[in-house]
Amino acid sequence: MELRPWQEAPEWDGVLLMAPHELSAARRAEVLRSVRWSWVHLTSAGADFIDLAEWPADTLLTRSWRCYAAPLAEYALHAVLTHEWRRGTPWQERDTRSAPAPDAPPVPAGASTGGGTGLWGAEVTVAGWGAVGQRLATVLDALGARVTVLRRSPEPGSPFRQTSDLGRALDADHLVVALPLTAGTRHLFDRAALGRARPGLHLVNVSRAAIVDQDALTELCAAGRLFATLDVTDPEPLPTGHPLRSLPTVRLSPHVAWRSRDSDAAFADDFATIWAALADSDTSAAPDPSAAAGSSADPHSSHAPGIAHAPGISDVSAPGVPAPAVPVPGAPAPGAPAPAVPLPTVPAPSAPAPDARALDAVIPGLVPPTSGRRARAAVRALLTPGRS
Repeated sequence: MELRPWQEAPEWDGVLLMAPHELSAARRAEVLRSVRWSWVHLTSAGADFIDLAEWPADTLLTRSWRCYAAPLAEYALHAVLTHEWRRGTPWQERDTRSAPAPDAPPVPAGASTGGGTGLWGAEVTVAGWGAVGQRLATVLDALGARVTVLRRSPEPGSPFRQTSDLGRALDADHLVVALPLTAGTRHLFDRAALGRARPGLHLVNVSRAAIVDQDALTELCAAGRLFATLDVTDPEPLPTGHPLRSLPTVRLSPHVAWRSRDSDAAFADDFATIWAALADSDTSAAPDPSAAAGSSADPHSSHAPGIAHAPGISDVSAPGVPAPAVPVPGAPAPGAPAPAVPLPTVPAPSAPAPDARALDAVIPGLVPPTSGRRARAAVRALLTPGRS
């Protein structure tokens, strides 16, 4: 696959990779209206940049739903551990203890461990059950925390305690917000809910600022009733002098929780995974897996469907199987050599479909109103010889 600037896309049937958070609203609208895209893949995990009610029915919309799960879970774990050990760590640059007397025990009773308590036995609520929430809950559980998952619809047989009750979710030592921003989750943690939280609750937000009432959170943190570690704020960055910048009960980072060694191109893996799964799926397969999953995103899954990068597309890769060329911010200027991004080998349109169940694994990457059946048909059309 070749990456090309979106301005070089064909008038019809282009495939666009877009990073919506790197573009202004006006610029996003310009790019999306520039041509009739067949497929828009978002480099973001969230789709809150897009008005799904106005999304054209003939354009496939997908998101990068898995590639940020590990770094986001790692950030949240680091935030929780940092808070647990905020009064000091059990180690120092050097051992400052005095030499013990010959008959003294090696570790005196009441020896300080630095003031930290650690995760063993801590009550942690994970709000959201997408890729981020699932990974984080597993890690926290392995470290001995008592994990509760906040979900709209608790699932039978889960190894974790589940609840749809906000009051139960906020009765914890830590709350990690890993939800998509939707109409149903906006200000989910409002003033009333936060006011009922367990005193001393530490709130970690790696999702979207608007899920939490930021003004109420600021007031409660200023009063010493709550603590917060925020990778997202509203606006970003906060104005100079905003109280969240100086409160000792709050730690801020500049929306970097998603970063990893390979994060700048990690979205390509999710794009390729969806491409391969859809190309390998039988368009006539019964029943559409997305129908069972429901026609709308679960607001208590980790991140909502979202739009992606802003460049665009077309051109050939393998003989007989045209592949889209996708432009990304910072792509080489027209005429300059384009970086090659290998896609997985996909069968020609006439090849037999191996297993339609392969689509199940990528359903979370399809953004409603896209359905599994329509997505398969869209990718099959893109693989038609002669198309680019």
